[in-house]
Amino acid sequence: MLVSTHPAMLFLLLVLSTLSLHSQSNDQPKASSALVPAQQLEPLAEKRQWLDLLHFHQIGLFSRFESQADNPRFFLSAKGKQDAKAELLALLTALEKSDYADDSAICRFPARTHWLQQQGFLPAIDIDKCQAFSAWRQKLDARSLTLAFPAAYLNSPSSMYGHTFIRINRNKGNNPLLDFSINFAANADPDDNELIFSFKGLTGGYPGIFSVLPYYEKVKEYSFLESRDVWEYDLDLTDDEIQQFIRHVWEVQQTHFDYFFIGENCSYHLLTLLDAASSRFNLARQFKIGAIPADTVRAIKEAGLITQATFRPSTMSLLTHMLKETSLDIQQTARHIVEQDVTLADTLSRFNRTEQAQLLEIAYQYSRYLSVRKKQDQKKQGQKALAILSARSKVDTNQVFSEPPRPAFRDDEGHHSSRLEATTGIKDSNHYLQLGIRAAYHDRLDNAPGYLQGAQLEMLHLRIRHTRTDSANEFSRIEHIGLVDIASYSPGNYLVQPLSWEVSTGLKRPDSAEDQLLPYLSAGWGASSLWFNQHVYALGVFELNIDKDIEHNHHFSAGPKIGWLHQQNNWAINLDFIQRLDLSGARFDHRELSLGTSLRLNNNWQFRINSRLVRAKPQRSTQAEDNHAHSMSVMYYF
Repeated sequence: MLVSTHPAMLFLLLVLSTLSLHSQSNDQPKASSALVPAQQLEPLAEKRQWLDLLHFHQIGLFSRFESQADNPRFFLSAKGKQDAKAELLALLTALEKSDYADDSAICRFPARTHWLQQQGFLPAIDIDKCQAFSAWRQKLDARSLTLAFPAAYLNSPSSMYGHTFIRINRNKGNNPLLDFSINFAANADPDDNELIFSFKGLTGGYPGIFSVLPYYEKVKEYSFLESRDVWEYDLDLTDDEIQQFIRHVWEVQQTHFDYFFIGENCSYHLLTLLDAASSRFNLARQFKIGAIPADTVRAIKEAGLITQATFRPSTMSLLTHMLKETSLDIQQTARHIVEQDVTLADTLSRFNRTEQAQLLEIAYQYSRYLSVRKKQDQKKQGQKALAILSARSKVDTNQVFSEPPRPAFRDDEGHHSSRLEATTGIKDSNHYLQLGIRAAYHDRLDNAPGYLQGAQLEMLHLRIRHTRTDSANEFSRIEHIGLVDIASYSPGNYLVQPLSWEVSTGLKRPDSAEDQLLPYLSAGWGASSLWFNQHVYALGVFELNIDKDIEHNHHFSAGPKIGWLHQQNNWAINLDFIQRLDLSGARFDHRELSLGTSLRLNNNWQFRINSRLVRAKPQRSTQAEDNHAHSMSVMYYF
């Protein structure tokens, strides 16, 4: 159909069309670049190495395949976070007119520029002409990389599973404490309490940032302040991979990533840095749901990147070892020196030279512990530590303690973090079959090698049970949903007595109300000791259940918990006695004795037997009843 149009209208349409095309050309990068033929743009943008440089990854149940970087400055294209091709075109366009100014594309993104050079599409570009980047790289002076793995630290939500960071070993100098380290961590608000910190850490409420810090600061933080042993793994990388790693660190240290304890955490993002350094690495993509530090170390090991491992004991490990090699008299005197105002010369006079050296070294370590860990009068303790060091320098005896023993198993050599379990058992006269799955990570009866003695950390634990009663009735139901179950039974010594504690929450079926799946919160505090490799602990515990289907809609109880735990490399046994005194709400009158034993079949298989004797008052009953439960389980760790 022909339409008659006024000449003025035609002119107006022409102007609007021109403005529209101009606007589109400003909003979108050119469809091609003079540096790369059009037919090669898409294959180049889809290369895994380019995607790794942009941090295109997926981890978590509901994540999208896009860049995990959350700072617009990390991209040259407005669409760069979702469109790797658009970002490639934007980079090529910028490089065509780029100089060596510090804010130029070459100097902002040296790793991307170097990768394009390797693909053969760029003319010779001397990235070292970027003055700020070149000075920074020379300061790092990278010769090799070492992965550092501080052990699990249950007193901090972000470090419960351990932590990893990377040390940059310099060409010059032979003191690793003076090297630099690359660390990824949540940039948390210092005013947030532990509850807020945990919630934000689980939900991505904090930005995660990469930082470059002297290595001695990290050793001080983990080995001294938090008393965490550290494993150091030397990585087998080529010089070009090391330099590309350094180039990429320059690119990411000005951006941020949403931080998640479970997924996008410290260990996961170190893998993404390594992936960006070389096309032969494909580490981060192995983790689809979450990333636990020990598992990421295993992935690096399985990729053949670890050449050797070195153990760095914590201050607490050193102090514990020293106490094992000295008499009680020396330990008591060391404590007296630190806690009282004494004259050192008079105190030392009754000991020989070796004993004096031992005494002073123990006193120094204990003084620093009180100053930093216990926050006791830091000025006074600092002065006392200097006096002790001065006295020690005058005792001309060098090595007075043997080297602390290296653990037989590293943290990455333990069982895998997730677990499947199959159980058959009998409760009273009813037989049952039960299946369970646990997302993470370790309980006290799990295979002990590679894990903290006396520690437990379980998250997301589901058990489903099928029961056949003695009257031939059958039914299936959820038996237990554990959200968090943490316990730290840390034994003390003559000088240091850490708090033992536990906390757990989820849904369970109490012995007094088995027909109800009740929400619960349980916690306890106390102390534990290690006698001849036997953990003995005593805690005061409380438990709260809230549900409309129990009497008075709640149950609150408290009482003692006493236990014995013995862990060996191939087996473990745990005996617990709990008496819960009813304080408010329903009356359950609960008393329990439980015994669990486990046998390690191999690193990732285990056989387990459990028995429970319980005296409790069922709902709508006036008297407590005795019941028993016995089970056998096979555990598989994956």
